[in-house]
Amino acid sequence: MNGRILRRTAGICVMAGLLCAGGTTAYLMDYDLKYNSVAVGRNTTGIREEFPAPTPVSGDENQPEYQKTVWAANQAPSESVFNVDCYVRMSLSYSNYDIGRAVTLLGLDQTNWIYSQKDGYYYYRKKLKEGERTTPLFTGFRIRTEQIDPVYRDLISSFEINVYQESVQAGEFQDYNSAWNYYLNPVGTV
Repeated sequence: MNGRILRRTAGICVMAGLLCAGGTTAYLMDYDLKYNSVAVGRNTTGIREEFPAPTPVSGDENQPEYQKTVWAANQAPSESVFNVDCYVRMSLSYSNYDIGRAVTLLGLDQTNWIYSQKDGYYYYRKKLKEGERTTPLFTGFRIRTEQIDPVYRDLISSFEINVYQESVQAGEFQDYNSAWNYYLNPVGTV
């Protein structure tokens, strides 16, 4: 009889254990589905240029002038992301250093753009919102051919002014200077 009671007691304990385990398993497996409501923002900027046929528009043969208008735009990205306000900067380089030394930029906007001797960039002072564009950095250039070594004068027809542009999110920054300083010296490296 003792064996029978023991088997019953063991059976009841096993059944109680299985019932408790099922409840515990159900508790541990419970979940709720939540969707992430964070959206991705993006700097989507680009260089815009108007550079008609590269023939001189005025000036004499010693100082030909060319039309070239350069600005940046905060473009609208695809519909799946939203664009953010940003600050932009541009730098210029020349395909030939000797000819580049003889270049004078015409219509250079020194009110809205600030040139930094420190890094060679032109910084746009204003924050750009989606769809906005900067004022033109410049509207043309002149080449003073008398300042070019005669060896390089034949290369003027293939001479290029290269434009490079970067942007940084405006975020909570109050001006272009603080935004770019933070970008160049992020937290932890100052």
